[in-house]
Amino acid sequence: MKQSTPLSAIALFAAHALWAGPLSYTKPNLDTTPPGETKSVNFNGASFINKGLVGMGELAIGVLDERGDSHGIDPKTWHRNPDGSYGGVLYTLPDRGYNAKGLADYPARIQRFEVTFCPDYGRTNVAQPNLKLAFKSTHTLLDFKGNLTTGLDPDGDTLHGFSPVPVKDGKLTVDAEGLGLCKDGSFYVSEEYGATIYHVDPTGRMLGLITPPTAFLPQFSVPTFKGFTTSDQAVKSQTGGRRDNHGLEGLDLTPDGRYLATMLQSAPRQDCPGDKVANRVYTRLLIFDLTKEATPAKPTEHYLVELPTVSSSGSGKTANKTAAQSEIIALSRTTFLVLARDGNGNGSGKSGYASTAAAVGYAEHPLVYKSILLVSTKGATNLAGTKFESGYDSAVQGTGATLAPAHGLIAAKPVDFISLLNPKQLARFGMDLNVIGASGVALAAKAGHQVGPLSSHSLSAKWEALTIVPCCDPAFPDDYFLLVGNDNDFITQNGIMFGQTYDALSVEAGAEIVENLNRILVYRVTLPGYDATGR
Repeated sequence: MKQSTPLSAIALFAAHALWAGPLSYTKPNLDTTPPGETKSVNFNGASFINKGLVGMGELAIGVLDERGDSHGIDPKTWHRNPDGSYGGVLYTLPDRGYNAKGLADYPARIQRFEVTFCPDYGRTNVAQPNLKLAFKSTHTLLDFKGNLTTGLDPDGDTLHGFSPVPVKDGKLTVDAEGLGLCKDGSFYVSEEYGATIYHVDPTGRMLGLITPPTAFLPQFSVPTFKGFTTSDQAVKSQTGGRRDNHGLEGLDLTPDGRYLATMLQSAPRQDCPGDKVANRVYTRLLIFDLTKEATPAKPTEHYLVELPTVSSSGSGKTANKTAAQSEIIALSRTTFLVLARDGNGNGSGKSGYASTAAAVGYAEHPLVYKSILLVSTKGATNLAGTKFESGYDSAVQGTGATLAPAHGLIAAKPVDFISLLNPKQLARFGMDLNVIGASGVALAAKAGHQVGPLSSHSLSAKWEALTIVPCCDPAFPDDYFLLVGNDNDFITQNGIMFGQTYDALSVEAGAEIVENLNRILVYRVTLPGYDATGR
């Protein structure tokens, strides 16, 4: 749709500003690299190259799994066909179900798809999605006695002799987020309630679990609260441990399968001065050695990892949010890809018009930051076995621009690699960066401004999945496809949950939500030194 003030027109504001502390993106981090061209980043003495968006896939509206529920996405596995196309098995991991009207008794599960992909390296528009998904089966997670899990808020902390484990009504509570596939076909699943990692067999039956260090366990100032509850009253009294809805978000195995890496979505409570959203910068990364046992009791490595901060208005004002991480990929034991993002976009309910925000297409909450970072732990301080792991000592000091690791600690710092906010490359696959709802579009028109409306083609708010698959190109042995998947929060007009239909869309002025498709974006990247043959 033609626009007189398109969001792509603000590309000159893409550059980030450096704070004395963490990286800060106060204006939209747009990538203006045209289709067919490359962009490189120097990292640890090597050139990592983004060769651009070469594919997009969608999950059709109304597709149901074997339990009658809608899907989430988190891709896996790959091979090249003789005709130059690609195919394989793709596993997905929904979180805790559609819960806009309260938490759901949603059993955790792993989905299996078959995927086919024919990359498009051209510069012209692609008429149809070139990544196809075919749903095949569901593996429902079962606990150690064969019982279903739940997505309800946990108010107990023991079950079947395992403690501490989040529990509700005798069921393990699982808000599944990270998925790692082992060579033997088993999986590791990380979750948010208890910051717990489950090891499950290929059918979904639990084999064991990894409980987090003390520093990750919720601590409350009110003694009546215990376990992992995320009730409003408990959240207000929490003083330490993983933040509610910010547990172990990212998880991956190293290419050789010897180590398991997992990361909190943002800083634990004790590392967030003043409990301000912009101070959640220093998250925690754990590395577990799997060479001796599948579910080790303690991590061998434990690091602070710095995340960027953003201004949610994109107007250049002081950053007021942390770009929380939503997934990681272990390129090695020390090098990682980290997906970090803001919360703006379709599904967020932030679709207002701002008459004074011409620089960001008159959007009250424009898309500001959704990026894949490169992170190395080389030179960072290993906190394993220290008081920062065994207790609730704060590992940070300062606030805002002065926020920094305390006590001489060194954090792993990120380097921006790929910004999903590339208007031209997204447009080639029929997508846009529009965020203003119908009511705002009408207000803009009255003021003489034509803006693009929020639609099912607009980039969604939550991007929470990463995987790497080889290009199998002898001419470019270091080239891989990087698949980035979104979390649509089960937002659809035609949803089904527990046999009941629901409509998750909204026409509320300034809070419109339209059909939010599950999507996968595919980038071709050069990752020097990375070897995926062990995966």
